Amino acid sequence: MHNLTKLYYVAAGIVLQTIACLSPVTLTAQLQENHIFSNPISIRSKASVLLAGQKDYEFNEIRNNPKLSFVPLTGIKENTGFSNDHFWLTFSLENTTSEPAYYYLETGRPITDIVDLYLVKENGKVERQFSGDKIPFDQKTIQHRKSIFDIRLAPNEKAEAYIHMKSDGEVVMLPLQLYQKDQFFYLTYKEQIFYGFFYGILILACVIYLFFFFALRDRAFIYYGLYVLFIALMQFSLDGFFHQYFTPKGGWLSDRAVLLTAFISLFFFGKYGDKFLNLKENSRFLHSSGKVLGFSIALGTLLLVAVPSIFQYCYPLANAIGILVLVHMIASLVVMKTKKVNVDPYFVIGISFLVFGFVVFILNNFNTIENSFFTNNGAKFGIGFEIIFLSISMSNRIRSLRMENEKNQMLALQRAEDMNQIKSSFLSNISHELRTPLNLIMGVATSLQQNKEEEDLEEKCKLILSSSKNLLGYIEDILDFTVIEKGNQELKETSFDLPSTLEKVIKIQRAKAEAKNLDFNLAIPNGLPSRIVGDKGKMVQILNHLLDNAIKFTNHGSVEIKVNAKQKGKDGVQLDFEIKDTGIGISKEKMSTIFESFTKKSFMDKREFSGLGLGLYIVKTYVDLQGGTIDIKNNEQQGTTCHLGLNFEVDEHETELGQDAQPLTQLNSSAVGASRILLVEDNKMNQTVVKLLLKKWENVSLTIANHGKEALEIMNEETFDLVLMDLQMPEMDGFETTSIIRSGRANCAPDIPIIVLTADNTSDTRKEIFRLGANDLVTKPVNGALLFSKINKNFPLSIKVA
Repeated sequence: MHNLTKLYYVAAGIVLQTIACLSPVTLTAQLQENHIFSNPISIRSKASVLLAGQKDYEFNEIRNNPKLSFVPLTGIKENTGFSNDHFWLTFSLENTTSEPAYYYLETGRPITDIVDLYLVKENGKVERQFSGDKIPFDQKTIQHRKSIFDIRLAPNEKAEAYIHMKSDGEVVMLPLQLYQKDQFFYLTYKEQIFYGFFYGILILACVIYLFFFFALRDRAFIYYGLYVLFIALMQFSLDGFFHQYFTPKGGWLSDRAVLLTAFISLFFFGKYGDKFLNLKENSRFLHSSGKVLGFSIALGTLLLVAVPSIFQYCYPLANAIGILVLVHMIASLVVMKTKKVNVDPYFVIGISFLVFGFVVFILNNFNTIENSFFTNNGAKFGIGFEIIFLSISMSNRIRSLRMENEKNQMLALQRAEDMNQIKSSFLSNISHELRTPLNLIMGVATSLQQNKEEEDLEEKCKLILSSSKNLLGYIEDILDFTVIEKGNQELKETSFDLPSTLEKVIKIQRAKAEAKNLDFNLAIPNGLPSRIVGDKGKMVQILNHLLDNAIKFTNHGSVEIKVNAKQKGKDGVQLDFEIKDTGIGISKEKMSTIFESFTKKSFMDKREFSGLGLGLYIVKTYVDLQGGTIDIKNNEQQGTTCHLGLNFEVDEHETELGQDAQPLTQLNSSAVGASRILLVEDNKMNQTVVKLLLKKWENVSLTIANHGKEALEIMNEETFDLVLMDLQMPEMDGFETTSIIRSGRANCAPDIPIIVLTADNTSDTRKEIFRLGANDLVTKPVNGALLFSKINKNFPLSIKVA
């Protein structure tokens, strides 16, 4: 004992003496100078425990009641599982040396709510120490994240120790570790290095992948970053740091920190796995089951916050959901493997480490494996390696995204070059398509001018009208394409007569088919609703495009159209059209691009059929706008079959004026009373057209103004019953003129009917003119029957024929 400068172990450092089995245990410790234990000393074998259940004893009841049944602590596992019971431990301590003894005693877990020590000295004095995360951190006797007590024994002093422990439903552990002070600080420093490395990895991964999310906008990064953040906070809570640094006063958040962070981390882990593995596309069942798990997690979080009475059951619930989430992830990887979907191997390795670590951690929580440093920190080891390998996997994802971005840039560059070629081809094509009807119109008009006798006048007029309609159709396709590209297309739903609308479409298309000597077969059931509510114009346009194509690409055989109607809901109807032809069909190369606009191949092909190549693109857009379906496929023998489905509402009560009005040839002057109409129009040709239309009605007097300013001047001298208003005019346009009339600043009745005549039929224009107060609208070129119906509809009742 003379050479005290050398460090060495002495054989009698601490001697444990056992007394009666059910009595308190005596610990005999002999302290030698400069002695440090190589490991902490467990005194569990010399301690007894009272399982008090929900009975909250006072200390004096425990000390003075010999009937209480203390049992050896060695008969109970160190990990007692999830519990909110009261536990009392007791053991004896004795310092047999002639020097004071100083130790630290560790028990419980950092997150155990109540851990109090009662140390009874030989003189009967009771020294009480406090720990646990239920009290403010600064009220702990030893201000440490763990439940640590200061044990001081005078030379040859004996003491009896009692420890009271209670949790709120978390796993309760009953270790009893005795440290010398120097040894305790040494081990604490080692733990700090381990925890610093562990939490450093997690925080770094969280920050990095949040940056990646903001840079790449891939939701897998935000889910992964948030998962790492909350898994770090959960471990931070389990280790007692959350109470020490974030909630040192204790309280509601301190009590629930572990569960809240556990639920949230599980939620984001599930979302990350779903997004990374693209389960929505690769497995609808796993995607849906993942949503169910997400709902379960949200429900558990809600119960945790809103129902305090079931707080104790949330700990096993969180562990059970954690197991289900891991099983779901494993099942997802297995399904990806069976479907031969490529999954990054580092992702699989990372998930494997996570599964292994959490399985150890959860099994330890459920008290199925022995407690040890490894089992206590199994989740940390698993998470640490998981973060490393998943980070490698995410870096591979970044590389894949970068390569995909570069590929997209190359495709965009190639598409830009293709578009330049398409633009040139389109201009050449549209020039040809517009010149063809214009040449015919000009040729026939020249013939009429030179032929004074006007032979074959009716036939020539039909040629002019037919070519004009073709020309108008091309222009409307271009305008529709422009509206679609701007994203301004919208439905104009009205009530209209279905049978008469279909009859008009069929009549026109039948004539085209017969002109090519094709059979035109029609099958329409008797059960069609008489009136439906929907966008009549778009339905007619869709049918015309599809039938035009069927007839255009069929040189021999037939074109067949079938219509069926089936009820959909209480007031809905689904119209199913089947258009079948015996034409040339569609090649496999073109089948994948038939609904695209301006495909390069369509313009590079040799000219065999007329058209701008916009028809099916417009059809698909309008079908999607109405929530319908369309499918085109080749027949087994020859030709194609198109299946079209459109949804409408049934309306058996409302009536409509306009497109269903009677033909112009059936109108007469008696339909309207004597009236004066002011036409505000700058274009001489349009003025002539309106003159010719209104010439049929003898009771109508027409006055023409060349622009809005002139119209207001004429109104100062004459009175009118109705105004036909153009929009685009010099001096003063139709918008401003309409606004002045409706504001009462013109010398006429502010509520005089105003019908707009315009070639601009866009939704923005329609909204603006009706906002300014116009009564109705007719698009150019003007349809005589439609114009008459609009005039008759908007005339004052006093001049209408009863």
